[in-house]
Amino acid sequence: MLERTIDIPTRDGRTTTFIVHPQREGPHPLILFFMDAPAIREELRDMARRIASVGYYVMLPNLYYRRGVMELGDLPPLPEDQARARMFDLMGSIDIPMVMSDTEGLIAFADTDPAAKPGPAGAIGYCMSGQYAINAAARFPRIACAASL
Repeated sequence: MLERTIDIPTRDGRTTTFIVHPQREGPHPLILFFMDAPAIREELRDMARRIASVGYYVMLPNLYYRRGVMELGDLPPLPEDQARARMFDLMGSIDIPMVMSDTEGLIAFADTDPAAKPGPAGAIGYCMSGQYAINAAARFPRIACAASL
């Protein structure tokens, strides 16, 4: 498996994105994997790795980049109720139009990467991001299937 974390240009800045795909037998079909409310963390990277291990080019973008947050675990610890309020504040800082704009940038980047196969792609939304996966399939003809987990 090959993996990297890079900043991908979007209309509103740059989203730090974890990309993973098999080393051989490419190019591989694109899967956009949208994070859940607790943000990027090793658990999500492991999920992306599992998906990639069966032959996909998986992109896991940081949807909270506009707020300068990569991982909630990197933020100063707070009492549980305050940490939960912070997470809900971050969730409320993004919406469908913003994430669809980011999706344009992600797809544009994938189109330039020889490891990503042109043609039909998929989108997976984990918890809060189910709506983003479904909306990506509705908006972008390239997204041929979507799942909300």
